[in-house]
Amino acid sequence: MESGGFCVLDSETTGLRSPVQFVEIAVVDADARTLFEATVKPDCPIESGAARVHGYTARSLAESPSFREIYPDLLEVLCGRRVVVYNASYDRRVWDVEVRGLGARGALAGVLPAWECAMRRYAAYVGEPSKRGGYRNQKLTGGDHSARGDALATLRLIEEMAQG
Repeated sequence: MESGGFCVLDSETTGLRSPVQFVEIAVVDADARTLFEATVKPDCPIESGAARVHGYTARSLAESPSFREIYPDLLEVLCGRRVVVYNASYDRRVWDVEVRGLGARGALAGVLPAWECAMRRYAAYVGEPSKRGGYRNQKLTGGDHSARGDALATLRLIEEMAQG
């Protein structure tokens, strides 16, 4: 927390079934300043369950830029920072698929370091044993199912753990 050299990324997606794409991405820094926030027009359908959670539809995103269009600005925000994500493995899978879809443009940007998972750290902090071993994952509390709102909720959990 003291170094401030990290950012928190959160996203909303088209759902859980493949293909999955971003519909909203936000990044906040350690001081809760918004570094990046955008809706994204996906190339695949939005699952009805996902739309019920985050409220985005093909119609509401029709004028939003594509991932290809926002990628340079997003990459600029993330480069050189530790990236913390609640459920990082999910968001990173979607990120990797989206970047692969850019072809050479994505490959030229190089590889970002592994993202750190706030969900796993929070699970250990809470300490509730899992039946499979380790700790039971906890739901993100205090978020509002928007990328920025959930990024800020993740930042609050990081602050809570740091004060711990």
